[in-house]
Amino acid sequence: MAESHILVGAHDFVMNQPQFIDHPQPEKRGLKILLKASLPTAAYDSSEHPGNCHPGTRMQYIDQIVNWGMDGPDPGRRIFWLKGPAGVGKSAIAQSCAEEFASRNKLAAAFFFSRPNQRDNPQCLFTSISYQWASKHKPYAEILKSTIHDDPTIVDKELRHQFYHLFVPPLQELAAKGEGISERVVIIDGLDECAGVVAQQTILQIVAASIRDHTTPFVWLICSRLEPHLIATFKSPQISAVTHQEELTVSRVIDNEIAKYLTDELSKIGMEHDIPVPWPRERDVGTLVNLSSGLFIYANTVVRFIGDRDSLGPEGQLRAVLALATSAATGSSEHPLSELDLFYLLIMQRIPAKILQTVQWILLATTIAIVHTDIARSRQFLDVSPSQFHAACRTLHSVVKVEEYYIVFYHASFMEFIQDPQRSGQFCLWKDSALALRTELTQRLEAVCNDPDIKPYSRRFYALIRADNENEVKRQDVVAYETVVSGFFLLYSALPWDAAAFTALTTINFKRMAELCVRSNYGVLGSIDRLFSRIPEEDRSKIMWLCKDRDRNKFAWEVAQMPPNADWDRSFILGHGQHKCFFWYTPRVFGLTPYRDRPSTENTTTERPTTDHQTTEQSFMMRDSIVQDERSGLRQDDIDYYEQRRTNVSAQQTPTPKAVANSIQYRKPEAEHSKSTNEYRRRSRSKGGDKSTPGAEGRPQKLPRRR
Repeated sequence: MAESHILVGAHDFVMNQPQFIDHPQPEKRGLKILLKASLPTAAYDSSEHPGNCHPGTRMQYIDQIVNWGMDGPDPGRRIFWLKGPAGVGKSAIAQSCAEEFASRNKLAAAFFFSRPNQRDNPQCLFTSISYQWASKHKPYAEILKSTIHDDPTIVDKELRHQFYHLFVPPLQELAAKGEGISERVVIIDGLDECAGVVAQQTILQIVAASIRDHTTPFVWLICSRLEPHLIATFKSPQISAVTHQEELTVSRVIDNEIAKYLTDELSKIGMEHDIPVPWPRERDVGTLVNLSSGLFIYANTVVRFIGDRDSLGPEGQLRAVLALATSAATGSSEHPLSELDLFYLLIMQRIPAKILQTVQWILLATTIAIVHTDIARSRQFLDVSPSQFHAACRTLHSVVKVEEYYIVFYHASFMEFIQDPQRSGQFCLWKDSALALRTELTQRLEAVCNDPDIKPYSRRFYALIRADNENEVKRQDVVAYETVVSGFFLLYSALPWDAAAFTALTTINFKRMAELCVRSNYGVLGSIDRLFSRIPEEDRSKIMWLCKDRDRNKFAWEVAQMPPNADWDRSFILGHGQHKCFFWYTPRVFGLTPYRDRPSTENTTTERPTTDHQTTEQSFMMRDSIVQDERSGLRQDDIDYYEQRRTNVSAQQTPTPKAVANSIQYRKPEAEHSKSTNEYRRRSRSKGGDKSTPGAEGRPQKLPRRR
């Protein structure tokens, strides 16, 4: 049947600023939902892939794995567990195998976990594997589109249900149509870097069950460290019965492979810088091999360090590394990565003192997941310019790669080193640098919270934020303020309690902090409980108190300011005097809300507060079902709406007698909002009132209520 077009046969007409909107078929949205729930940067062919093995190295393991995947493993070997300590080259082997399987059309998908690069969400594993396979196999993709369109919540389900709905029925449908697929390889690297011990064990149990029940045609290559919980899980009868194990050890047997890698890579660097041959000398390569002590990660990091284009030259860099040989010979550490630690110390020691703190703050912000690895959010959070940020990151060239939007850590061992005070000493992130950052955030928040004229979405609000254009309100600027709030609570909950912390938390205006938080995030949620446990009992009453420690019946005023289904036992009141705010929980909502003071004539136990229905829109709250992507923009009418709400609330002499407990509202859908706005305009015209539209200059004070 031929397609019909609205303009067929039309002529002699003019179209003035036409807009053509293509409405895709509903089924096409299925893969978009799946893509949004996946993690493309974890794929083997992404820009963040870990790098493969140097040609001619690690061939014993690569050949063994490729033969295992190509020959069709027997039922007792459908899981291949490649295990070993940090730095022995597991990820490089997995990357090389992924490329080889892909070249032979045998790869279904590959997922590379990375804790320092925030690729550690277990919920993204099976969605990513499903999306990668759907992009290669169109019949499977067609079934998946319809499945996810019918139930978009599949991507948010518990891992077992997610795996079942994404793979089992679609693959069974293909088999029933005679379009079943042959065996394919799935690679999961760095399982030990997946967030949560339980999640790691659950993933293994799901994979083993799919093999036992023959529900998928996949065989699985899983690479990880020798963590105790993973060893115990692989030893369980259900998993050990279908698993073949191979261990990579720290061994000097591979010294010749490390020497080949160093000679080849350093020779390339020498040619690029016109260094006379022979360079490097054979004895220098031998010294580097000895320093590597069987760890490919050491050799790999040394090559990046020597090739640093911002240094004084490869020859000087090489001499600095060779000088470590004396320290290594006299060192007494029994840590398996002691030689690598010496090299990491060398990297930190060569950072200029004037930018060392900035470097440590960038690493610290990434470590506590305030800004993840997002460069723009890091700059806003730390209040540094692009040139300052990139200058700081260049000093970490050997361990960090700076891309257009993100920073990428080459290996998890560096972040483990920099957080361990026994290994990194004075450079440990959790010493002076963390205390300095805590002080900096406290001063920035005090400057804003102590200024009564600052309002959200106003120019003065950005005294805290380095905005690219202060004349334009941007959603990322609002995110930056609330990121600072999150970092404030995270650092106070993570660092040891001291006199400075007591002084800061007893003087900060929590009420103003809550009033300025107009959009939510998860940063505060996990910190309040830890902060409460961190504060000594003798100091808690001056800073915060847990509601469950008080008799609910004697605090009717406070109870009435929370939602009716708020969990009193999990809620807190922060601050004291005129500076208090609530932090309350409900089954699906949490909020940071300003505390409304009790009127002087109010009965202390029986009367309920009179609170305007609109004031809770000033609270810092979140509902799971309406969380928006942080990269999406903030509409100007949102800004106008909230500004007008605050104007109306502050202008009222007597609040309406509606409890906060019943006052939580959320924005109406766009269609409903448009309908309410048009109805308001009609009523205004019929009464001869102001014909201006909400959001324009001179707009009427009363706006349509938004739910």
